[in-house]
Amino acid sequence: MRSKLNQMFKRLKRSLYLKVFLSFLATCVLFFAALAVFWNFYFSDLFYKEKKELLLARAGEVSKLLTPVQEGAMSVRELRLGLRILGRSFNGQVWIVDQKGNILYSSFEGEGSLIPKSMDSMFLDAMRSKSGYSTAMVTQGGSKTEHVLTYYSNISLNDKPAVLFLLTPAEEISEAIQAVRWNILVPLMFSLLAVGIILFSLSRRLTGPLQQMNSTALAMAEGDFSRRVPIVSDDEIGQLASSFNFMVDQLEQWEDSRKDFLANVSHELRSPLTTLRGFIAAMNDGIIPKEQYPHYLKICDYEVQRLQRLVSDLLDLARIQNGTDVFLTVPLDVTQKTREVLDWLLPSFQSKQLQIHVHFPHPDNAPILCLLDPDRFAQVLQNLLYNAIQFTPINGIIEVILDADAETCSLIIKDNGIGMTEEEMQRIWDRFFKADRSRGERTTGTGLGLTIVKHLVIGLKGQIDVSSSLGEGTEFHLKFPVYHENHISDSYMTGTGG
Repeated sequence: MRSKLNQMFKRLKRSLYLKVFLSFLATCVLFFAALAVFWNFYFSDLFYKEKKELLLARAGEVSKLLTPVQEGAMSVRELRLGLRILGRSFNGQVWIVDQKGNILYSSFEGEGSLIPKSMDSMFLDAMRSKSGYSTAMVTQGGSKTEHVLTYYSNISLNDKPAVLFLLTPAEEISEAIQAVRWNILVPLMFSLLAVGIILFSLSRRLTGPLQQMNSTALAMAEGDFSRRVPIVSDDEIGQLASSFNFMVDQLEQWEDSRKDFLANVSHELRSPLTTLRGFIAAMNDGIIPKEQYPHYLKICDYEVQRLQRLVSDLLDLARIQNGTDVFLTVPLDVTQKTREVLDWLLPSFQSKQLQIHVHFPHPDNAPILCLLDPDRFAQVLQNLLYNAIQFTPINGIIEVILDADAETCSLIIKDNGIGMTEEEMQRIWDRFFKADRSRGERTTGTGLGLTIVKHLVIGLKGQIDVSSSLGEGTEFHLKFPVYHENHISDSYMTGTGG
C-alpha cells in the first residue's frame, strides 16, 4: 500500500498538470496576499491618520488655553473645564504632566498620580523637546486597561517644563480596521476560490490533451494506431491535437505501406524463385527431357532478369528516398536527349507496330537547356515510354510533345491506350501498384517504375502530372525550369531530396 502511495506521489510530482495548476495558484495566492497586506496598511494608516490629525489639532487648542491661565486671565477651574470639554471632543483624555511625571491637570481623573510606566519613554522624549505619537496600555479607574493612541509634546507651564499628553482609545480604530480587514478578506477569499476553480479547469484543459497524446504515443509504440486525441477547441492546444492526429494518420498510412511493401516484395521475390527452383528440381530429377532444356533455361533466364530488375529498382528507390542518390546535373539539351531515348526504344515501338508522333521545336530555334542529370532524365523518359508501350494496343499512337517558354520546359508523353480509372490515377505513384490485369496486356514490370519517376522528377526540381480517361489513353506532363547562361555554374552535384 505504501509503495503504491509513493508511486502515485512521484507521478503527481512529475505531472505537468499539477505543476501548472500549483504554479498558477501560488501566483494568485501571492498576489491576493500582497493585495490584502497593502489594503490593510493603507486603511490602518488612513484611520490612524485621522486620529493623529485630530489629536494634533486638540493639542493646539490646549496650548491656547494655557496662555490665559499663565497670564492670570483664566482660573484653574476654568482650565479643568476646558480640558474636559476638549477631552470629550475626541473621546479621550488630556494630561498636563510636570517634570517629575506627576499629572498636574487632567480632563477626567488621576490628578496628582504618576503617569503609567508604559508611557515613560514618551515622557522622556517629550522632556527632550520631542513630540510624536505612540500607543500604550493605560489602566483607567484602577482596574480597566485600555489600548490608547497617545500624542505627546513638550510645553512650558509657569516658566517650568511640562509635558502634554492627549490619549484616545485605540479600540475604536482597531474595531474599524478589523471590520475593514473582514470586508477585504472575505471578497478576496471568494475571489481566490473562484480563481482556483478557473485555474483547475484551465490546467485540465491545457494538460488534458498532452496526457492523451502521451498515452496515444505509448499505444503507437506498441503498434496500436487506432487511438486519436479529441479536439475540443480551436486554439493552439486544439491545433496541436489536430496536428498530432494528422501525424498518427500519416504514421498509420506509412505502417500500412510498410506492411504492403514487405508483402509485395515477398510476393515478387517468391514468384520467380519458386519458378526457378521448380524448373531446376525438375531438370535434376529428369522430369524435363534434355531436348527441352534450352526452352526452360530461357524461362529461367527471364526470371533471373526479372529478379535483377526488381532488386535494381528496389536499391534505386531506396537511394532516392533516403537522399543518398547524387544527381550529376549539367545544362542538358532536352531535345537532343529525348531524341536519343526515342532511338533507343525504337525496336520496342516497332515490335508492337506503334506510331510515334514527335512534336519538337523548329531546328533553327535555340536549344532548350535544363539543369538535369542526363542518365536520370533518360531513366524518367524510358519508364514513362515503357509504360505507354505496355498499355497501348497494337497500331496505337504515342505522342511526344516538347515545348518551352522563357522559364519552363514542358514535355508531354501521350498515348491512346487503355487509360485509367480515377482510383488507379490516385495510386499509380504507389510502390508495386499495377494496372488492372483484366484490361489490356499483362504488365511485366516490377510496379516500381512510376514511383521512381515521381521521386526522380522531384529530385531534379521538376513537376509531373497525369491525366487519363478510361479507354481513351493517358497523358503525362513533365515540367522543368529552363537553364539560363547567367547561372553561377554550369555543372554541379546535388543530392536528391527524396
